[in-house]
Amino acid sequence: MKTLYIVRHGETDWNKMGKYQGITDVPLNKNGLAQAKACGEALSHVHFDRILSSDLSRALVTAESIRQEQSIPITTDKRLRELNFGDWEALLFSEIEERWPGLIDEMYLKPHIVRVPNGESFKELQERAWAGLEDFISANDEEETLLITCHGGTIRTLLCKLLDISISHCWNFSQGNTAINRVFYNGMGEFDHNILNLLNDTAHVDTLQGHQ
Repeated sequence: MKTLYIVRHGETDWNKMGKYQGITDVPLNKNGLAQAKACGEALSHVHFDRILSSDLSRALVTAESIRQEQSIPITTDKRLRELNFGDWEALLFSEIEERWPGLIDEMYLKPHIVRVPNGESFKELQERAWAGLEDFISANDEEETLLITCHGGTIRTLLCKLLDISISHCWNFSQGNTAINRVFYNGMGEFDHNILNLLNDTAHVDTLQGHQ
């Protein structure tokens, strides 16, 4: 068995403003850095054998904050990036609704069907993200504790894959900034099953500014 700690990145200014950020490399803001530090403190008792991160800085800096002083290399993989929001990148909900009436609601209701204009579908996101995570997991067949830092949409699709749940349910999983998820991974074979042991744990940021 492997234990997977899957963590969303800290807050960015685009998160705070409500702008859609997918593959755009938006850095953590001051609050996001504090969240990442708090997440590292919350996980300081965990020894990680290996670390995988999206190559976008908001995820990588979160991984570095969680690693702290542990001498563990961080593997980056662009396949773990957020959904490519295409024409929606950097736009607010209201701007998207004005230009594509009803489509954003349809994306939340039917993520398994809708493709963002000039962007990706959630199925495409799941396929590339799982390929990256599967390669990382399978690089070592021993029992391990792994840290994976990436993005809200990415994590939702990976949880669906790991739990053999239809991607149509990906929005059923809440994912706050620096949310900690823990999965006991046994494999993806016909008779294997993986256990979601912790979901969207953000207790470590409850006392930070903006979360009181």
